[in-house]
Amino acid sequence: MARASTWLFALTFAGAFVACMTDHSALEKMPTENNGAGSGGVSSTGGSPALAGTGSGDAAVGGHPDDEAPGTSVLTVVHGVVDAPGLELCFAKVASDGTVTPFGQPLSDAPLAYGHNLVLHAVSGADLASDVLQPFLIAGQLDLVSGLDCAAALALARSTEAAANPTPESGAAGAADGGAGGTTGDLGAAAAGGEAGAPPEVQSPLRARGLPAIPAGTLNGGRSYLLVATGCMGGAAFDAPSSEDYCGAGYSEHTPTVSAILVALSRLTSVNLVGMQVVHASLATGTVSLTSDGGVQSGAMPISVVTNLLEGELLPRPASVLYTASEYGSALGYSLVVSSQNTTLLIEPWLNALASGGVAALANGSTYALVLLGPRADLKSATAFWNAPAITVVPADPN
Repeated sequence: MARASTWLFALTFAGAFVACMTDHSALEKMPTENNGAGSGGVSSTGGSPALAGTGSGDAAVGGHPDDEAPGTSVLTVVHGVVDAPGLELCFAKVASDGTVTPFGQPLSDAPLAYGHNLVLHAVSGADLASDVLQPFLIAGQLDLVSGLDCAAALALARSTEAAANPTPESGAAGAADGGAGGTTGDLGAAAAGGEAGAPPEVQSPLRARGLPAIPAGTLNGGRSYLLVATGCMGGAAFDAPSSEDYCGAGYSEHTPTVSAILVALSRLTSVNLVGMQVVHASLATGTVSLTSDGGVQSGAMPISVVTNLLEGELLPRPASVLYTASEYGSALGYSLVVSSQNTTLLIEPWLNALASGGVAALANGSTYALVLLGPRADLKSATAFWNAPAITVVPADPN
């Protein structure tokens, strides 16, 4: 599957950027040197490396920073993880020696539902200019971590997962003692099972995974930043036939594909028109095009929003400002249509996409991003523990 070449990019910039991030670790000391790049341009050893940079803002997809004056910094986080109906999100600080320390409370008052977003105008307890931050995800029976701070919630999730499928090397007690000092590199060992006479694997009531660290100064450049958590968290017994169609190439229950796409959205607007961009955040879906279509009965020609969009890309750059809200037909029963090589993969009613993004209606004079989420886009519904393909709407200037 073709993928956007966004794994290596500059993070010290004043302009817009795009990046894909992949990491399978949680609560461990980050490697202090490059231990060998994996397919995502980050350490293939299961550590929690910071994203690599080239030192030039021109390294982003689109070839140049968006020519827009900086404004207020804001971060929107979208839940696009395929094997988690809800998530708790936390941040940890990464010290210069690589020590990862969770801090504060989970970022939302209630678990974040699939396709929904969380807007952060600041990160309490952190200085975005000087602190290296690492996002963490917790999934499962989230009532078990209700009321806990991030450090306690992550420690409980890790020990719970290790205890669900103990091994002779770790044992439930040893895993529980790991606390914040263990690693989810231990996930493979703790969930290995499969040996002669070993009991069948069971799904853990809780799972925790970390995303790569975000270098200091990344999120305070006066842009509207969007971080989409995507892929699959994996874990013992989180597997089924055709799992790569849901989770992306290389997935197995012991090799998660949980990752993230980080972009700076365009804020370009026009008083009487709607600005529009598209983010491709489905690891299992190849190159796509997206249109807004009212069908034959509408009597209107479909509007092309983007063509030939690779996984990991944000296009167009800057936002397209060509059509009114009425022409997009979001209030007229029109749908968003995802296609590949003239084959329709997904039809998502505008009503559904707006609702998942918490947007009442498109408004002229505003700009939005359409985010493609989930498994392979032509899979019609959720199966077992996997969410269905979806599109959500994210305002470029959220309240």
